Amino acid sequence: KAVVSTQSTGTQYLGSLGQLDTRSIVLDMGCGEGTPALTMAKQFGCKVVGVDVVANNIASAKKFQAEESSRLNVHFHEANFFNLPAQIKYEMFTHVWAQVSFFHNHAHLRKCVDVAASMLKSGGTFILVDYYGPRHPVFTRDTTKKAPDMEEYIQTVKDAGFDIIIQEDASRHFLAGTTCLRKIAGEEKNQVEMNFYDGRISSIKEKLIGMVIIIAQKK
Repeated sequence: KAVVSTQSTGTQYLGSLGQLDTRSIVLDMGCGEGTPALTMAKQFGCKVVGVDVVANNIASAKKFQAEESSRLNVHFHEANFFNLPAQIKYEMFTHVWAQVSFFHNHAHLRKCVDVAASMLKSGGTFILVDYYGPRHPVFTRDTTKKAPDMEEYIQTVKDAGFDIIIQEDASRHFLAGTTCLRKIAGEEKNQVEMNFYDGRISSIKEKLIGMVIIIAQKK
């Protein structure tokens, strides 16, 4: 519940930066178990299409959606965002959302951003938040290439045909959220999570990893 609460707070902040509203049609690239998609639909009244390649994530997202008391305009699909199904590919999105999902594909960052650009109508908004930093086994599966730094993220988004509206080093928020989760793990005496969050806190403080927020508009 604490993780969900932290995610929801971050989602509301990002949605405000990206100016989501009831007219927005959002593609959530790498939607995970659906918490951001459901949160933005509830908070901003927008339509959200979530895609994730992991079947269990989509099953959980649909389960959580079914448990909602209100009817939300959210649709979840099991799909690789490098090979989206036709019913998604040909919809005109006002926003593309990537909340801590591209780090699985750091070696293919430009390809990820190109997909985001291709799914947006002209003038549409790209909302990106992700980990940055040198090679780190917890946050990138490709150990042959270091994770992009903040400047590489910014330049890659520009090169893909976007104007940067907001760029923010969100590492202090990342540290604050992780510290909160570490405290809860300690109260619950969950040693596995305590060790995990201790490692993450250490990595953030040593500047081995950080977090970037980019809000960009398609030209």
